[in-house]
Amino acid sequence: MGSLAVADRHVYYEHFPGSSEKPTILLCHGWGMSNRIWDDVTAWLVDAEFGVVTCDQRNCGQSSKDFSDVSISALGDDVVALCAQLELHRVVLNGWSLGGAVAIDAASKLGSRLAALISTCGATPRYTQADGFPHGGQAADVQATVAALRADRINFLYTLYHDGVFAMPVTQAIKARTLELALQASPGADASLAALADIDQRSMMRLLDVPALVVCGDSDGVVDPAIGGYAADLLPQGKLVTLQGVGHAPFIEKPDEYRTAVLGFLQRLV
Repeated sequence: MGSLAVADRHVYYEHFPGSSEKPTILLCHGWGMSNRIWDDVTAWLVDAEFGVVTCDQRNCGQSSKDFSDVSISALGDDVVALCAQLELHRVVLNGWSLGGAVAIDAASKLGSRLAALISTCGATPRYTQADGFPHGGQAADVQATVAALRADRINFLYTLYHDGVFAMPVTQAIKARTLELALQASPGADASLAALADIDQRSMMRLLDVPALVVCGDSDGVVDPAIGGYAADLLPQGKLVTLQGVGHAPFIEKPDEYRTAVLGFLQRLV
């Protein structure tokens, strides 16, 4: 484990070096989660001899809980700084949910370090509707969600991780674990969720001319699956994989199919 210093605070990370012939996969978790959500994915990536880096976003997991700036841009800056600190030169960014937006922001700043992109149910290039973008909900929906979260945090998160995230049956242990991880985040993380009301990464995404995999669940109730299809079309080298019957967490709901899609994509980079 390690720590990235950000002013007088820190961002927690874990680094598992892999084969020098393979890129390092940096996993960006979703809103309010922690790097622990990626444990199973980390395990099979390490077994396949890929380097892996996981980190806790500001105000989440084991990172400092009192950051004032939790904008998508600031979270992306942390990813870039972490790649520099670890001297990573071939990086594949994989962002889940809000982490997808973080990954796109970081990718736009990584320059030659960026080897490829993976978006896993990513809330990018937009999460809400706008001119030329008919997908997702309304900005007011995001604002109402944040208000509900801040009014009754525990029950909001209980409902999200018991009834909202998963479309396929998962065990009670998984639901309890995801809720536990979500409760580790401080209320200071809420502003990053609020940022999804207006963020627009279409111009960034058009310029990311690297191999890119977009993985969606066709029954995702958190991020409109049509957003993934739009992203795959917008990315110059985008490829879309849609998993049937899957909700917002394909790496948990259909782990074997997710693993096959991701490893197949990564092996073409070696």
